[in-house]
Amino acid sequence: MNLILEMDGPVLDVAPVWYRVHREVAAEVGWSTLDQGTFWRQTRRLGRDVSPLPGARPAKVKEYFARFDERLEVDEVLSDCEPQEGTDFALASLSTKASICLVTLGSNVHARRAILERSKLLRHVARIESLNPDPRRRPGELRALAGDQERSLVVAASDFIIRPAGEAGIVTVGIPRGACSADRLFRAGVDIVYKDLEALRSAVVEGSEELTRAGLLPPALG
Repeated sequence: MNLILEMDGPVLDVAPVWYRVHREVAAEVGWSTLDQGTFWRQTRRLGRDVSPLPGARPAKVKEYFARFDERLEVDEVLSDCEPQEGTDFALASLSTKASICLVTLGSNVHARRAILERSKLLRHVARIESLNPDPRRRPGELRALAGDQERSLVVAASDFIIRPAGEAGIVTVGIPRGACSADRLFRAGVDIVYKDLEALRSAVVEGSEELTRAGLLPPALG
C-alpha cells in the first residue's frame, strides 16, 4: 500500500510554533494578539477566514498573513516543532504495511527532514515531498505519488490536501491534529476521520471494514 501522509499536524505538532509566530508577527505589525486557546480554536475552525488581529483593517490582515506564512518556513522556527506523542511506534508499525511518503504544503522540506532525523523517524519513511503552491496541480501530484498502486491512502490534517486527494480519486483519512477541525475536514469531503496517527495505525494494521467501505481495497491474500 502507498500511504501519503501529511507531516504538519499528524506527524509534527505545529500548534505551539504557530502560536509563537502569531505573537511575533502581530507585534511586528503593531497589533494585539489572541490568547493561545482562541487563536488555535478559531484557526482550526475558520482557516484564512479567521480574524487574527482583532479589529484590524483588511490591508493589515493581509500583511500579517504574508509575514506569518514566510516566518513558518524559516529553519529556526520549524526546528522547534516536535513529533506528536507515539509517532515513532505508529510509523514503525505502518511501515510494515505500506510505503510511507510524507508530504507538506510548506516549502522547507530540509528543515522538516532535519526534525525527522533528529527524532529518528526518517528510517520509517520512503520519501518526502512538498506539494505545489498552486492547488490546481495537487490532484495530479497526489495521483503521481499514488502511482499504479491501487491500494493508496492519503492521510492529512489539511483540507487543502484532502480536497485534491478526493479529486484524484484516492481514499482519504483526516486526522484533526493540525490546522483544521474535524468539521472542516468533513466539509472538504474526507472519507474517514481518525483522532490521531495511532487510531489510523490500528485501522490499517488490524484491518478495518470502515476503510474497505471507503474504497480502500483489502490486501491481497497469499
